[in-house]
Amino acid sequence: MKINNRYISRLNGLVKFFWIIILLGACQNDDRYGMEQDGPVLVKLSVSAADAGTALGNGTETDAQITSIYILQFNADADSYGTLRYVAEGKKNAGGTYTATLLQSVNSNDNYKLVILANLPDYGFLYGLYGKSYAEVQQASLSTATDAPLVFDDTHPYPMFGVVNGGTSVQVQEGTAYSGNTELIRAVARVDIGIGTKKTNADGTVSWTNTGTGKQPFVMTEVQVWKAGRKYTYMPALANYHWTTATTNGITSNKIVIDSPSTASGTTTTKTYDTSYITNQTYCAEKIYLPETDLQWGSVYDGQHTNRLAIIVGGYYNNSPELSYYRVDFTNDNTGDKMNILRNHVYRFTISSVKAAGYATAELAYKSMPKNLGFEATLEPWKASAMGSVPSISGYYLIYQGFNGENVNWTYAAGSSQYIPQKKSYWGTNQKLPFDYNNFYVKEGNSFYAPNITGGQNGELYPTVADAFSFEGTYPNLMVSANDLVDDEGNESSQWKTGTALTALNLCRDMEEGGYDDWRLPRLSELAFIYVNQASLEKLRGFTPLSGSYWCGSEYLVPNATEEQRKKSDWAWAVDFTSATGYASWHPKTDKLKIRCVRQRANNE
Repeated sequence: MKINNRYISRLNGLVKFFWIIILLGACQNDDRYGMEQDGPVLVKLSVSAADAGTALGNGTETDAQITSIYILQFNADADSYGTLRYVAEGKKNAGGTYTATLLQSVNSNDNYKLVILANLPDYGFLYGLYGKSYAEVQQASLSTATDAPLVFDDTHPYPMFGVVNGGTSVQVQEGTAYSGNTELIRAVARVDIGIGTKKTNADGTVSWTNTGTGKQPFVMTEVQVWKAGRKYTYMPALANYHWTTATTNGITSNKIVIDSPSTASGTTTTKTYDTSYITNQTYCAEKIYLPETDLQWGSVYDGQHTNRLAIIVGGYYNNSPELSYYRVDFTNDNTGDKMNILRNHVYRFTISSVKAAGYATAELAYKSMPKNLGFEATLEPWKASAMGSVPSISGYYLIYQGFNGENVNWTYAAGSSQYIPQKKSYWGTNQKLPFDYNNFYVKEGNSFYAPNITGGQNGELYPTVADAFSFEGTYPNLMVSANDLVDDEGNESSQWKTGTALTALNLCRDMEEGGYDDWRLPRLSELAFIYVNQASLEKLRGFTPLSGSYWCGSEYLVPNATEEQRKKSDWAWAVDFTSATGYASWHPKTDKLKIRCVRQRANNE
């Protein structure tokens, strides 16, 4: 079972941003700073959903809708939360603004922390929590217990949570204006699962197709979630999140990062999603919502195996009349990375291989080890709406001397180093001859040297690394696949060439990942670029570290080569990622090495 766990820590719907401007304007007497006690003051909140382009509550998308807001006014004890002092309802005005009444600060030492709760089905219980600590309020802010699948739509928007001013203590004084972005995050997680090839549609939604050469002999008729929580918490526990600050287009936002799940006590249940939830017997998207869950990870098959939440996929294998069931865990079999279920995250599972019938019952599948099912698991940000300004990250990027790509010097052998150049717009020294690595391919099955590369030859043959770099630099905006490529038979290494077939090149060209179909084999300079910046890539959740020797598309020129050897080289360059220096070497094309694909990222992505 192969799992590709990508964490994409940001982008598209991970959050709802809100402009919060609190203008205090009710008490207009000249003695207001001489008051002996706090009094109620009118607070105006102007709120807009930055990623949806609409005023708060005016969006038509379920993800963008805010129908109600309550502000929880906590006493501030230095930089910590004190007790809950007051609860104020936000009254909606025209243009997405709200007004509410908060307690005014008595003096400069009278500070508050302002928590926002949105879209709760019932707020009445909050008024009974005055004097309680944040932890007590958090534990009391629970959804209703249910065994049925959770439903969120236009009439039941997602409960959300945020804190004004990035959790910093604030003064509530007349005339004070707070500016900045308050991030609201959803109280639940979402799971999407599909068979075959995942595709990100133009409207931001995700779908799967199970057709063509990669079609799997399986149709999905049922998804079950075993050991699912019956309740979820509206607020995360203080210890389970932290703040980061990000600036986009000159706008500074305080962003909540969820570190650990904040679970609700109580029993678990099995939630079943039948054919009415499944599209084309292929995928179930935007239908499965789960409370945060601590999966109590040890090893995958430890004593918690039958107590841990897991996905059970049911359907028919290879046109069999008998149902088959398969278990899917929230773990990465390659890296050992294990995922808890966190609020405001989307977990996407792509079933990429079904090689045999599963278990006869869902119970057997749950209690047994997974079998006969290969899949990729992706952890992604929540997609807000079609209007979202930032697309979902589907891969891992290297920007030349920029994001993740700061290093451009490579020690490729003992005592040998080379500056990795950026790809030129022209080939060699001929400034009138443009070229594109996507065209370095010969469909007839023979890769050969030709001075004029027009028509799709594989460029030049190179006796040394320096010679290769003089012609070929790394593409400056490079996207790297998260995992090593595995062929249709499950092999993790492949020949560069098999007979006349360009095996390694074809495997990358046939790959569809992240909604892209323009993957290719990296050139030597690009593989070197990945090597020297691999530490940055490995910091990104879900990126599988490279280990072993990897093919590149650049071919080797043997000494004293004949004309025939110059036309049809039997050798190609590779890079050893096991070596501390990233040893560059050449191999016969019949050797079996690993493959990591790349693509030339477009400027508008």
